[in-house]
This record gives sequence, C-alpha cells and structure tokens, in this order.
Amino acid sequence: MSSGWVAKKSRVSEASKRTNSHFNGRRYAQPLISSNEDRMPSLYRAIWLSICLVVFSSCANPLNQATSNRYSEMCAEAKQEGRLDVAEQACYRALVNVYWGNLGKIQKSDKMYNLAQIKRHLGKFEEAEDLYKQSLMIEEKESQPSMEKIGRRLAELAILYGEQGRLEEGFGYVEKLYPLSDIYVDKEKRTVAGILYVYSTELEGKKPEAQLIKFRKKATEMGFDPKVLTK
Repeated sequence: MSSGWVAKKSRVSEASKRTNSHFNGRRYAQPLISSNEDRMPSLYRAIWLSICLVVFSSCANPLNQATSNRYSEMCAEAKQEGRLDVAEQACYRALVNVYWGNLGKIQKSDKMYNLAQIKRHLGKFEEAEDLYKQSLMIEEKESQPSMEKIGRRLAELAILYGEQGRLEEGFGYVEKLYPLSDIYVDKEKRTVAGILYVYSTELEGKKPEAQLIKFRKKATEMGFDPKVLTK
C-alpha cells in the first residue's frame, strides 16, 4: 500500500513529474490390430496417458516457482532503488511464470498487485487499474478471504483514482475500505487515514455529507494530521 499520494496533494507539480507509470514429435510404427482383445491394452494405455496429462498439467512447476520468486526479488530491489523500468519488467516476468507454472490464484493476485504498483508509479494508470481490479476479484472470491489484502487493493485503487482527479469514481472503493481501516498499523494506517481525509474534503458537496463527516472523523481518530497536506 502506497502512502505518497496523500503527501503529494501539496506538491502537485513535483508529483505529476513522478507519476505521469516446441516440441519435436516422432512417428512410431503401429502394429496391425486384428482383434478387440489386441485393441484393449492400447486403449487402456491411451486412457491412462490422458489422465496423467491432466493430472500433471494441473500441478505447480517448481522451476517456474523459483523463477517467479527470483524475478519478484529483482522487482522489489529495483523499486527500492528507483529503477521503475527495470522493476516493471521483473514484476511482469514474475507474473508470467505464475501462469506458465500453474502456481495458483493467490500467487497470481500477489504478482498482479506488485506489477500494478509499479505501473501506477510509472503513470500507466489504465494498466494498473486493470491489474488491481483483477487481483481484488481473486481475493474477494477466496473461500477465506484476507480482509487485509482486500483493503490494500481498495486503498491502491482509491489512490489511483485520486492521482487522476477521478475521486468520484474512487469513492466506492473508499466506502468499502472504511470498515477495514482499523486493521492496519504504522505506515499503512497513516495511508488509509489520509485517503479517508482527502476524499472527505475533496468531495464536499458531491457526496452525502454524513458519509464524508464519517470519513473525516475516522481519519482524525486514526491520528491523521491535516497539516501534512500544507507542508
């Protein structure tokens, strides 16, 4: 979850510069089949071969797992160093290996989320929005959904819309984020509080006043200081 957007509200010009983000086959000779008895072993083999192909195609590939993990580490390092173009490619490759290796929905969601963050920082808002929404959909459909992960995706979408001045479109995500706000601590808590406060002030006269007051009150309870917006 990114916290920069709240602070960026007072540094629009600086913020705009930063954010505006195979196979070869062989033929074998087939013996002539003269009877049903002779045909049955071949039929059984074909059936079992089909079953094996289905089973193994649904298994996670450890090679792709290792490769995906390695690219994820590269992405995180490049992001930390501010090399967002490198981070984007690494995060993309981490996600591709999840698909290739059939590594599961949760890893797909995580890699989508990581790539979306990079694309948002690069100002590639449409691509980031699509990835965030796909990731959010996966998390919401889990039999035991993680409210913490869902909230992070809601927060990122709220920030994404805020950076583009599309706060009215992002308002629904903030409404869903509000009841999850107490889950977070430290930096994430400050980020959520900032989102609630900014939306509550920027949408005055455009959304129900009672809802905006509720957001603002919650932001204050979470320790948000409006002065950070004017520094």
